[in-house]
Amino acid sequence: MAKDLVEKFFSQQVEVLGKRTAPLPEIYYIEGTLQVVWVRHCFPGYGINALLHPGCPNCCVVCSPGTYNPHEGTHCLQCNKSLEYGARSC
Repeated sequence: MAKDLVEKFFSQQVEVLGKRTAPLPEIYYIEGTLQVVWVRHCFPGYGINALLHPGCPNCCVVCSPGTYNPHEGTHCLQCNKSLEYGARSC
């Protein structure tokens, strides 16, 4: 998951920069200051579907034909008129 990779990167940066004697770079992480804020929405045309995508139950994936997401919601809505992937309107 992206969150885990970001946390791992910054943890490793703390270790590496802590061993340096040279000045710190212009942009660096201060240990203990990372905060994760979960934003529960997807772009239009995408939605979360744990049944269709069990390998990534919280991922935003493109809406399947027969569904759409017009706004930044979390789920694709049913629509029999929508015949394409990533529909934003019914």
